[in-house]
Amino acid sequence: MARILVVDDQAENRDLLAYLLRSHGHTVCLAPDGAAGVRAALANPPDLVLMDIAMPVTDGLTAARQMRSHPELADTPLIAISATGTVTEATTRKSGFDAFYPIPIEPADFVARLAPFLTRRRSAQSHQRSSP
Repeated sequence: MARILVVDDQAENRDLLAYLLRSHGHTVCLAPDGAAGVRAALANPPDLVLMDIAMPVTDGLTAARQMRSHPELADTPLIAISATGTVTEATTRKSGFDAFYPIPIEPADFVARLAPFLTRRRSAQSHQRSSP
């Protein structure tokens, strides 16, 4: 399955997402803020990043721009997750996110909504390995 990085300053959100993703066979890495998330992604590039927007140290919008500036993370799907009512999909896309899912999530379909992003990532990795 996939290696997914969850970046959120709320321990409850991290734990819930980790439980949900692990129950579907994914490997999960956790980070409590955007700066730690960027470091974790660079140390061990994930197949997908789920990241909150409003966090201390480095917010999700800034962290997404930082991740996108690194070639090894340029194709990694970034999904914004936020309970902040002022965040829009347009705002998150300008910072490099591929999609925005508001919190609270609906567990029944959340993992299924991630599948297209994981498929895209695997296709990109296979193409890179097969290129001369």
